[in-house]
Amino acid sequence: MPLSTPARPRSDTAPPLDRRLLALAVLAPLLANADTGIVTLALDDIRRDLSMSLDAVQWVTNVYVLLVGGLQLLGGRLADLAGARRLFLHGMGAFAVASALCGAAPSGPLLVTARAGQALAAAVLVPAAMALLVTAAAPRQRARALALWAGAGGVGSVAGVLCGGLVVSGLDWRWAFWLNVPVIAVALAVALRTPLPDPPRARGVRLDLAGAAALTGTLLVAVYALVRLATRGPDRYTAYAALGAAALAAVFAYRQRTCPHPLLPASLLRDRNLVCGAAGILLVSTAAAPLAFLGGMRLRDTYGFGASAAGAALLPMSGGILVVGRACSALLARYGARLPCAVGCLLLGAGLWTLAARSHAPGYVSGMLPGLILAGAGLPLIWMSCEVVALTRFRGTGAGLAAGLVQCAGQFGTALGTVLAVAVCGRGTGVAAGAGQAFGAGALLMGPALVGALVWLPGRRPHAPAGPASAGRTSGPDQAAVADRVTRRGHPALGTRPAG
Repeated sequence: MPLSTPARPRSDTAPPLDRRLLALAVLAPLLANADTGIVTLALDDIRRDLSMSLDAVQWVTNVYVLLVGGLQLLGGRLADLAGARRLFLHGMGAFAVASALCGAAPSGPLLVTARAGQALAAAVLVPAAMALLVTAAAPRQRARALALWAGAGGVGSVAGVLCGGLVVSGLDWRWAFWLNVPVIAVALAVALRTPLPDPPRARGVRLDLAGAAALTGTLLVAVYALVRLATRGPDRYTAYAALGAAALAAVFAYRQRTCPHPLLPASLLRDRNLVCGAAGILLVSTAAAPLAFLGGMRLRDTYGFGASAAGAALLPMSGGILVVGRACSALLARYGARLPCAVGCLLLGAGLWTLAARSHAPGYVSGMLPGLILAGAGLPLIWMSCEVVALTRFRGTGAGLAAGLVQCAGQFGTALGTVLAVAVCGRGTGVAAGAGQAFGAGALLMGPALVGALVWLPGRRPHAPAGPASAGRTSGPDQAAVADRVTRRGHPALGTRPAG
């Protein structure tokens, strides 16, 4: 299966993207990320209403981000096989149904189960939307479209916290889930009236269900081991979980080496831009995850803010995303990804360090506001730069798989950051001291992120290769695997298409 098809030369006057299609595509990461943040300020209410412990209630968030992260590679492969348009429409509908079930859940276990259903739908929806976007965008439009995509995801992450605060204070925590239903109903009505592209589908490729199960199991068991280590200490069950995670990771690695159509092909990992972009997103999502989680708790527990006031107090982050996002698009077009990403690492690191240093400040203005402003300015620069670098060269067949890898990195980073936040607060240090330690650890992560940006990211605008020599050539992980098998076994592989 071709992973990426270099774009054929087009005229400079390519027709603009359909605004309805663009809005539908960016709605997917906005909804998926907002649904992570929208429950942040509702966790206390959920815990009281459903009689859940602190250990248990964090799985309302963890099961979502881990399943979305672990299954997005499979969702991306499904988009390449079954058609991105079909998967997009069905994913939207399934997300609405799962959201309604979350709002109606009468107990903690049923809520966590319904959240798992939301995650399954999001794991299909997001890479399908990405495949639609990169297929519809001409090469010169793709960097800007991906910047809008990344910005929408960032806005969703933080704006979800604000909406969650308003919902919890004015209505009930269940409306944090029910609000998705009318939004998706409108989106589906628009989608049915919009000419959505149908990217070419891969042929002769099978789903690696065993690989997807091993990857998802690795993430779930590893995070369970970390959570238990933080709350119960190094007991035998923590050791069993750690060993189980290592065993599942070994199974996944072996499966990827021996499967004819692996979930994570080796040639995908040899794409430097894709790997560097995904690694940057992993680092920034890990560092930034405690911002909303612990920031909201600190505003409510330390400063006595209500849910709506706490959500509004976190607005400097989303405001920074809205303001800086537009400037980031211009920087990417002129200077490439290295400069904006490096500046973003410095700003986010400074913001997190400021929040850590001022964790005992008596007021919001002196204690949190400066750090939130700096972090809000840095987040979009890193996130948008890394996503554009990772995905701008993918188009058509293979775009869903590449998008799944990037989104997997972001979701896994969010889970790691949340575990870090719970771990430091679970040691009896209190929210103020625990938040300071978590913010300080996040600031340290910006060091390797800055080095990676300066060393590995391209210093000029990434673009899809074009030209007579490459216009008719395709390449991809499955073709590379086929070539390896032909060399080793001396027979042709079935179910592959000739290049060109």
